[in-house]
Amino acid sequence: MSMRELVAALREEKGRTLGTLLGLGWGIFAILVMVSFGTGLEELLQHKAANLGPGIAIAFPRRTVLPHEGWEPGRPVLIRREQVESLPAQVAGLASISPEFITFDRLWAGDRVVRVTISGVAPAYAALRTWRVESGGRFVNDVDAAERRRVVVLGNRVKDLLFGREPAVGRWLQLRGNRFLVIGVLAPKLQDSSYSSEDQDRVCIPATTFEEVTGDRFVDALVYRAGAPGNQAQITRRLREALARSCGFSPRDEAALQVWDTAAEARMRSYTFLGLNLMLGGSAVMTLMVGGVGVANLMFIRVRKRTREIGILLALGARPRSILRGVLGETLVLSAAGGLLGAGAAMLVIVGVGVTPLIEDIGVPRVSLPTAAVTVGLLGGVGLLAGWFPARRAAGLDPVQALTE
Repeated sequence: MSMRELVAALREEKGRTLGTLLGLGWGIFAILVMVSFGTGLEELLQHKAANLGPGIAIAFPRRTVLPHEGWEPGRPVLIRREQVESLPAQVAGLASISPEFITFDRLWAGDRVVRVTISGVAPAYAALRTWRVESGGRFVNDVDAAERRRVVVLGNRVKDLLFGREPAVGRWLQLRGNRFLVIGVLAPKLQDSSYSSEDQDRVCIPATTFEEVTGDRFVDALVYRAGAPGNQAQITRRLREALARSCGFSPRDEAALQVWDTAAEARMRSYTFLGLNLMLGGSAVMTLMVGGVGVANLMFIRVRKRTREIGILLALGARPRSILRGVLGETLVLSAAGGLLGAGAAMLVIVGVGVTPLIEDIGVPRVSLPTAAVTVGLLGGVGLLAGWFPARRAAGLDPVQALTE
């Protein structure tokens, strides 16, 4: 049967044909829209999380809860900068680490003043915490640390509050009566998690300078990363053991050194979205299967109405295999039409949302190649399954009996 004849025949069953097309289209629409929006949201959250620092762990010294070598629990864990700097030699597999001193204080630039988070850090902090500096500036380096230079890198919102639209690099500001030279400004970045404050509201100075200016000697956090992403838990255990030896607490006392492992958090987020996509995809597949039932029902009606025609073809020498292929071909054409209808509507929604401000909160919906391939495969599978039984019935008709109906 030609395409024109097929269209004409389906027009005779307008209600059933329209319902079948809408059922298939809704199934494809649901799969593409739900999975693409899930992919967009997952990528947005991954990007925001990576801007805190990809695969890092952040350890916070707290108080002991276990007795150790005669010491009662409840002692504060005090870690010096030098102890942190010695850890790479003690912990095999530790790729990078930076001590971090944290305080809140006021910065002065002329008659403007802001209260911000001040972090005293090592040069490695920039790569660990993705502190990308705008063009024309730089982060603190080894020379700054060795010479205890009065230099500062501003979070981008701190820069705006102090200097507005004017360039900040090369300008001077005051911190605790000391003049600091601005050497860099953080490039704006998305961030959905933080500690103390978001990076845009934070400023960084060399850890050695922080000690000299504030008089603090004990770090508030340690930021580190394992050489291999899968070894983060093992590195954390070794790091805790090394610090337990030098600081005098039990290596089994996890409360003494509380660790925020972003790598473990990323794995959990990945598993969560996998489960969500499977759930959403499963419900969409069920919708598509309902559309397949509609296709099968319509094709059974088509076969029944064409019984005499099929009988004549068989009497004239047509092979059952050709009848089978013909009915399956009609089913696949009908399935493809419904699929194109649903895919077209889905792409309109996906593209439309992708150019709105909503993407800042839900990400950019995206149809991945695997999603498209699976969707096409599901549509083809549903079409073949829906058409197989009507096609077998048509191919198995007895010509004599078919001609008498």
